[in-house]
Amino acid sequence: MNFSIIITDSGPLITLAIAESLDALFLPNLPVIVPDMVRHEVIRDLSKPGAGLVAEWIRHNDPHRLTVCPTEVFEEFMLLRSMNPATKTKNRGEQAAAEVLARELEGTDFGAVLLFEDSAVRKTNFLTRLPDCVVVTSTSEFLVGLESRGLLENAQSILDQAVNVRGNEILVRYLAGTEHTESVQDWAARLRPRP
Repeated sequence: MNFSIIITDSGPLITLAIAESLDALFLPNLPVIVPDMVRHEVIRDLSKPGAGLVAEWIRHNDPHRLTVCPTEVFEEFMLLRSMNPATKTKNRGEQAAAEVLARELEGTDFGAVLLFEDSAVRKTNFLTRLPDCVVVTSTSEFLVGLESRGLLENAQSILDQAVNVRGNEILVRYLAGTEHTESVQDWAARLRPRP
C-alpha cells in the first residue's frame, strides 16, 4: 500500500519548526502534502513562533519534496474573508485535510498518515468519519515511530526543544488506525527504506 503524509493543521509544522526539525517529515520517504488552508493558517501571522521558518521551508521544498494541495475549503475561506475580514480559520485546516484525503484515496491501494498536533488529535470529530487505510498520529508518536525505525536519532530531544513554546501537551502520544491498517501500532514498519 502506498501512503502519503497529510498535515492536518498548523500545529505539527509549528512544533517541528520551533525544534528546527521540519525535515523530519521527509524521513519516511513518503509524499508530504500540506493543504493550502493549513499553509495559510501558519503563514497568516509570520510574527508567531516558528511561522517564518515554516513559510521558508515550504517555499524551499514545494514542489520537489512536498506538495501544497489546493482545496475548495481555502477558496471558500478566501471568498468569505473578502466579504468579512474577521472570518475565522477555525477547523478549516482539518476540513481541507479531509478534502485532500478524499482525493488521495480515490485510487486503489492508497492510504494516508494524518499528522495532527498532539493536543488536538483526541478532541476533533474529524476522526470519527475516516475512510479505510488511514493512520492517525500525533507529532510525538510520529517522531517516536521514526526513531523506532532508525530514521531519527532522538525523538525526545526534538520534543523537548518545543515544549517551552508549545507546552507539555505535545508530549502526549496518540496513534489510531482505521480498517485495513493492520498492526497500526507498528505503522513505521511499513515505511519505505531510504534510498
